[in-house]
Amino acid sequence: MKKSKFLKGFVAVLLSLFIIYQTNAPCHAYNEADYVFDPNVGLSYIPVTYNAIRAQGYFGSQVAQLNKPEDIFIDQKDHIYIVDSGNNRIVMMDENMEHVRALNNFGGETLNNPQGIYVYDNGNMLIADTDNGRVLKVSPEGKLLKTFVKPESDLYDSSYAFRPTKVSINSIDQIFILNKDDYHGLTIIDEENTFRGYMASTKLQYSFADHVVQAFASESQKKKIAKRIPPTNSNFLIDQKNAIYTTTIHTKQGQLKKFSTIGKNIYPYGGSFGDKYIDYVLLHYGKKNSDPEFADLCVDSDGIINMVDNVSGRIYQYDGNGNNLMVFGGTGNWAGKFLSASSIAINSKGNIYVLDSTQNLLHVMKPTEFTLLIHKALKNYENGRYDKAVVYWQQVMDISPNYPMAHKGMGDSYLRNGEYRKAMQEYRISFYLPGYSEAFDAQLLLDVREHFAFVLFGILAIAILIMLLFKYFHRAYKRSFEKPVRSRWFRKGSRFRILLGSVFDPMEGFRTIREQRSEFDVTLPLILYGLVLASRVASLYLTHFPFQKDFYNMNIGMELLSLVIPLLSWVACNYLVTTIRSG
Repeated sequence: MKKSKFLKGFVAVLLSLFIIYQTNAPCHAYNEADYVFDPNVGLSYIPVTYNAIRAQGYFGSQVAQLNKPEDIFIDQKDHIYIVDSGNNRIVMMDENMEHVRALNNFGGETLNNPQGIYVYDNGNMLIADTDNGRVLKVSPEGKLLKTFVKPESDLYDSSYAFRPTKVSINSIDQIFILNKDDYHGLTIIDEENTFRGYMASTKLQYSFADHVVQAFASESQKKKIAKRIPPTNSNFLIDQKNAIYTTTIHTKQGQLKKFSTIGKNIYPYGGSFGDKYIDYVLLHYGKKNSDPEFADLCVDSDGIINMVDNVSGRIYQYDGNGNNLMVFGGTGNWAGKFLSASSIAINSKGNIYVLDSTQNLLHVMKPTEFTLLIHKALKNYENGRYDKAVVYWQQVMDISPNYPMAHKGMGDSYLRNGEYRKAMQEYRISFYLPGYSEAFDAQLLLDVREHFAFVLFGILAIAILIMLLFKYFHRAYKRSFEKPVRSRWFRKGSRFRILLGSVFDPMEGFRTIREQRSEFDVTLPLILYGLVLASRVASLYLTHFPFQKDFYNMNIGMELLSLVIPLLSWVACNYLVTTIRSG
């Protein structure tokens, strides 16, 4: 009986542990936190920014299941168009994902692995029919209107196969085509299929290693280096002002660019986008540390950019100045998490739509109140309503007191309103050095103007005092050689006199040290060296804020080593020189 009870209890404990284990794992995954990333500060967790409200891949018996969807487009009426690549068709629906229909035949022409779509205001569509090497222009009913193929021009590089993956137009109906694996950038043609040039080309980043190898490599090695090609664009879009946004893969910097109509990158930030943050969910799915590979981007009416990373499944949101606003999404097999995000779009309500080509799902994500407050604050600031922006930023901080962009945004608003001290305080919290410097300079100018006479006379007084002290010590030092002096500071052999000698007459100073070496000990110099090192450490943490280093990545050992090595080198060289001079 006792044995039976023991076995039952043991089994119950095992079952309890199994249930706890099974329930805990998904709970942690679902609680994967949103965050904001700053290269200077690192990662800061923030409240939920977007809620997944839907994930659907099956659309009734007539349309059935999506299969490897590659691109999504949302028009001005919020109607949704999906390039269902695996089924070689276009799926269309309204904003509620109803009234779904599919087109797979266009006047007798069929698609072969299509990967991109653009929809005109009148409902006509441009479809990148990738493996057929063409772009089709079709009506909303599926009537074939035009076919665009590889352009015939001496200026067009025919060494690349014409395999369009993405397509869009500008305000004068020029057609921009992203050709697969083509580093020239975007191919531009007109309605007559005439080649108009390239735009948004990519370039090889400078490599010091390649430069060194070029100097010493053999001819065969040089040929291998010469075969390196620039990274390629993965996607692009054109906004209402004809600005072209591109995402670039296989590069560590400049993954996001914004090109003007003349082909110049005008996006203010050209550094690295995304991050390499690895959590246990990514490890569970076999995804290790890797640079982000942005598959697509979307831009809302206020210029806020969302880029989706195909590696981590994360969506990185940036403002028009390159500031990271939030990071959300992630890897998983449930609503709002992705295994292979292929495309992203946004509708007029701010809802984000993401396609997953592995899950074969369309995910819909709705912004939370926290996100809407951030967007309202940014919009008011961009429109010059700084006081109203402060109100919204304050509401953001009521929800998340440590949100960096809220403090930066308040600093920007205070700066524009002339409240420089408040701006400095907010910039310091957000660790925004350029803004702090600007506010500090403005406040310093005001203080100098207010106390100009005091500042001027103070500078003159200090300069005169330094000159008088210099002359006094120089004269006293010379006089100590002419006749005996009473002051112990200037007597022969005093350390203060030797110190002055090192300044005014180095040869004499070092000669005195050599002659009276036995009277000196190394305790005081070592104490001085220790104080120098201590002052260096203090300066790293107490120096003026704009010149402070990144505490998170600071290596105190290397900082001290950079001070000790020159000091020891000076001591060694000085010893060698004085040894030679003494004969």
